[in-house]
Amino acid sequence: MSTSTTETQSSTPVVASTLETRTAGPITIKEGDIYFEKDVFTHTLKYATGFGAFGLLMSAVQNAITRHDHGAAGVITRTGKIITGYALVGGIFAGTESIVANVRKTDDWVNGAVAGCTAGLTAGIRACFGMATILSVYDWAGQWQGLTSGMTDQEKREWKKKIYKHPSPTLPERQ
Repeated sequence: MSTSTTETQSSTPVVASTLETRTAGPITIKEGDIYFEKDVFTHTLKYATGFGAFGLLMSAVQNAITRHDHGAAGVITRTGKIITGYALVGGIFAGTESIVANVRKTDDWVNGAVAGCTAGLTAGIRACFGMATILSVYDWAGQWQGLTSGMTDQEKREWKKKIYKHPSPTLPERQ
């Protein structure tokens, strides 16, 4: 059984188990009740930098495959708006997600939906609905992590057998 130590408003450490509920005085703490506030500036800066780096890659690819006379500087001068666009979308997404999570004091799929729609509005109303749908389903599905976090090794193997296709039997080799 894994445990994590957190601090309550009175600055006393409280151990909250990931598998059961613990009582600390008159307050009962469950795993889902613990929320750690997100630093909006740092979160936004990380996402904007990451998305900007991806935008730089996309700009370089576009600069390399099109015919022009700008040379390598074309990454910035000709297709540099791609870098800005990606950094803007990433920053808006992360900032909105952090703000919504901090206001709601919860970290769930709704934050991703609101942030995805807000970031998608930079590209238009249809992109708002598309990004909101994709990101909220991603968050709702467990962010592709932790789906088997509370399972034993045997339960994980059974879950994988149920979810994934079984490999076909190998054919005998030809002579």
